[in-house]
Amino acid sequence: MIVVFATPAMGHTKPMIPILAGLVANGCRIVCFGHKAFEGVIRSSGAEFRAYPDVAYNIDAPDFNLLRMGADLIQASEIIYPQLLPQVAELHPNLILQDFMALWASRIGTTLDIARIHTVPTLVFNRPTQRKMRKEDGIAKLAKDVFYGSPALARALVRSRFAVSIQEAYGVERSWRRLRPPIAELVFNIKELQVGDLEAGVPRHYIGPTINEARHHEPPAARGYALITFGTLSNNETGRFEAAMRGAVMGGFSVVVQCGRKVNLDHLQKLAKTLAAEHPGKTVTVLDSVTDMEVLIMGADVVIHHAGMATTWETVRYAKPALFIPTIADQKVFASQLEKRGFGVRLPRGREFDPRAIAQGLRSAMNRHYDWPQLQGLVARARGAPRGVEIILDALRAGR
Repeated sequence: MIVVFATPAMGHTKPMIPILAGLVANGCRIVCFGHKAFEGVIRSSGAEFRAYPDVAYNIDAPDFNLLRMGADLIQASEIIYPQLLPQVAELHPNLILQDFMALWASRIGTTLDIARIHTVPTLVFNRPTQRKMRKEDGIAKLAKDVFYGSPALARALVRSRFAVSIQEAYGVERSWRRLRPPIAELVFNIKELQVGDLEAGVPRHYIGPTINEARHHEPPAARGYALITFGTLSNNETGRFEAAMRGAVMGGFSVVVQCGRKVNLDHLQKLAKTLAAEHPGKTVTVLDSVTDMEVLIMGADVVIHHAGMATTWETVRYAKPALFIPTIADQKVFASQLEKRGFGVRLPRGREFDPRAIAQGLRSAMNRHYDWPQLQGLVARARGAPRGVEIILDALRAGR
């Protein structure tokens, strides 16, 4: 029996679903704790769903100050940990499977002496990666993060009686002091894109993207457009979408925008009408939600995105050129790694709101040579969800 803890973000939850489905198919009972907004996604795997208690954290308005994010995790764990501890104890799980940022799960597993396996839907935050992240953010942002984030982090640490460190809250390697380390990490990335050491203390398996092979998507009727999407957490800047829309039309594309509901939707829809009127023959469509992002990607000529793992691997799956406009530090590092390996083109730093630069970036992305068989082969060799299921079942059999 396995208890699973998801972090309330689609990019963290969605990659876990094929693994949960694979475990269920192998006869495992899976109880998954998650945010109520993701109940349908989690239940689609066949897992049992249990909702997290309410916490003072708005998943629709994330704070990209890393110190305040750490404070949020610690504060959330102070609410979730004591409420779920007795529930997990009553379930008597053999193993905990958790997102690496689900701090409360690390605390529960340590208290109950239950082995844990972490899932990592981004680059591993080892020391070389952290150095590159700090360099990407720059001195000004780092200073701002410290100035505005330190008070919140200090309060969270005091209130938790220093139950964990900030490094443990983020699951940083070699940081385990108050909490037991996981017995393994499943990284939804390929080792060729990781910065720094591939192994460091905890056994680490780069299983690549996990794909729900049971789902089949029909190509859309409309094709030949630039698709713009900036992810579940990142897509909260209306200006970022506006610049990308203007740049894509300037670059000669019709446009489809998947923008969520955290932006000024009315403004973007009015802009879409204006751009379509100014550029006869071009269509500009704004969508606040879609059932299957894969269908939109299948119909696109090029995808403008934030270098999030889920969108990255879907563009590779369907062999689509990409222009990366990353938002936060790990995405910036990942975007540079992707560009080096030939997966797409990264927009130059500081040009995120420059339509002309975006139009030029699209031309570069379209003109780049993509060795899709070679790139898709790298992904295929990682083996995705089947490999993840094997590792978890081996851990259960070993009684870890």
